[in-house]
Amino acid sequence: MDEAEKNAPQALKDEVLRKVGRNLLLNQQIEHLLKSILGIARIEGTLADAGSRLEARQEELRTTSMGGLLKRFRDEVLTSPSEVRDEQNSPNTTHPWVSTRFQIEIAPENRAPLEADLALLARERNDLAHHFLPHWQPESFERMTETSVRLDEQLERIKAMHDRLKSILDTTREAGLSFATFLGSTEGRAAFELMWLQGSRLIDLLLEIAATPRRADGWTDLSYAAAIARGKEPDALADRKTRYGEESLKALVIKSQLFELAEEAVPGGVRTLIRVRREETS
Repeated sequence: MDEAEKNAPQALKDEVLRKVGRNLLLNQQIEHLLKSILGIARIEGTLADAGSRLEARQEELRTTSMGGLLKRFRDEVLTSPSEVRDEQNSPNTTHPWVSTRFQIEIAPENRAPLEADLALLARERNDLAHHFLPHWQPESFERMTETSVRLDEQLERIKAMHDRLKSILDTTREAGLSFATFLGSTEGRAAFELMWLQGSRLIDLLLEIAATPRRADGWTDLSYAAAIARGKEPDALADRKTRYGEESLKALVIKSQLFELAEEAVPGGVRTLIRVRREETS
């Protein structure tokens, strides 16, 4: 090979530089996809502050490194059937607390290759951004040709991951939109209110009291249960209209869907009886 062939032509050098910029740009797009997925993969808070919490999460992600994004993606989004996630308890609040999380259920044998691809992506992106100089040898036609081919091979891996993450983002957005639509619907609000009521301390107390009825037939006088509950925690029965949408304790018991009710005639009126609803078995 003569001296002219040893030195890479300008066209080849320009091609390598173009491919470096192309791959770096695509890596930035992957970084943006990861931030977008993680930004909406978890939404939590009260109805009043969920939006600000979401904005704070997304702001934090804007300054997270590529390595940090990949770690969070593995820890927060990827999961497998054998794993058990520890859910964070909601903070003490008198307002309904909602928490949603988007995760991909993936078998261990499929997760390992994906994590390997993510790790390779991070290494190659780091090498491209910070350690490319050893591959930049314009005095060698052979080395520059090899670098050009390697950049094209890298491009295929980047594009494959880009397409996979784009699909995950689209699915996450669709799921989030469906959930938001449901919460904004009449049925969603009713379901949310029911969960809030069923998880309230008021209903917990009534369930505890009704679980050990004084009467042999298994029924508990609602007025008796209310008196016991009030003695244990007076605040649990306070502000029922504001907190649960009903002032009547009987209406709240019916609304909770956790009790059976009966009425019993007594001198001068009617007594309301409750007992814990039994699970129906097939």
